[in-house]
Amino acid sequence: MKVIMMADIVGSSKKRGKALMHDFKEAVDSINKEHKRNILSPLTITLGDEFQGVVKNMYEALKIMFALEHHLMSIKSPFQLRYVLHEGEIDTVVNRVNSYAMLGPGLTQARKQLTELKGSKKRFFISTTNKAISEKLTYGALVYQGIVDRWTPAQRKVAVHLLSEADYREVAKTLKKDPTAIWRRRRSLMIDECNYIKRLILLIVNPTAKWS
Repeated sequence: MKVIMMADIVGSSKKRGKALMHDFKEAVDSINKEHKRNILSPLTITLGDEFQGVVKNMYEALKIMFALEHHLMSIKSPFQLRYVLHEGEIDTVVNRVNSYAMLGPGLTQARKQLTELKGSKKRFFISTTNKAISEKLTYGALVYQGIVDRWTPAQRKVAVHLLSEADYREVAKTLKKDPTAIWRRRRSLMIDECNYIKRLILLIVNPTAKWS
């Protein structure tokens, strides 16, 4: 069993093409570099606004998903991705150079799931060989979506700092803002709850995971 990761840009047809593709490629390249040890077949842009790749295990795939989310929040013109993480079979040899020329039911099913996801407002679908765990992971990811998708682009610029730094006073210094205002923003954006649900999702697949 391999963990297949696919994603596409939400509403790509309504966004600026050249700039969007540049930011998308930059995000994918950054993740491939940072998570190289845990990626079996690099995340590869296949259809302009989509990528696919093969990851070592579901725990690492989830970490990559959250790393992408964080990266996209930090860029000048943030956009969102729809994700499918699917544990399935690949019949051919895993391509270590790019995610082309591979076949198998796992890839077929992941593609089907991504297509189905496009017809809904959901951005996450996670599927493992255990149905109960799959439901927990997907529902958890949708709770995460319910928090972050409420943020405006301006709020995301603050949230990305608060998600990385526990001390709101340090964030206030970085952003040159009033500490009390940043503390209030931390509460209104539900930063702690966002971090808690991310941790819970990771703990479902790896109960001994260390939080950092």
